[in-house]
Amino acid sequence: MTQAEVLDDVGRHLPAAGSIDRAAVPLGMYVGFLAQHGLLSDALQDRAADLVTRVRYREITGSELLIAGCGGSLDAGHLSEEGREFSRAFLPDFLDVYRETFGADLYAVSDDWDHYDRLAPRLAAALMRFRGEHRDHPDDRRPWWKFWR
Repeated sequence: MTQAEVLDDVGRHLPAAGSIDRAAVPLGMYVGFLAQHGLLSDALQDRAADLVTRVRYREITGSELLIAGCGGSLDAGHLSEEGREFSRAFLPDFLDVYRETFGADLYAVSDDWDHYDRLAPRLAAALMRFRGEHRDHPDDRRPWWKFWR
């Protein structure tokens, strides 16, 4: 069995966060975004179908999917091909985007959908840039979920 390419792991955040619940929030919001945008692998969607569906319906958070469905680790096998490519390109900058959105203490953010909604437009913009898409006008004020044609 080959070792999976680990893209990020809650354990990497644990020393700074102080608890698993707090350590899971940033990466959990990212996993929630991946679930919302169909960037998870078929294997993960099959194995954790109930959890993925509950994230898509906002019944649970991405952190709960990360812990219960991915064992606290986001690896390449959890993602579709596009999800892997996007994550490899974007994850190195993700915590900077997260920090710019919420402030210096990465782990003080509440794990809820209101906070996710503050971060999601920035993740959607990064995904659109990755895909080579853009808004028609830079001052377009449409909600982020209405960008796609």
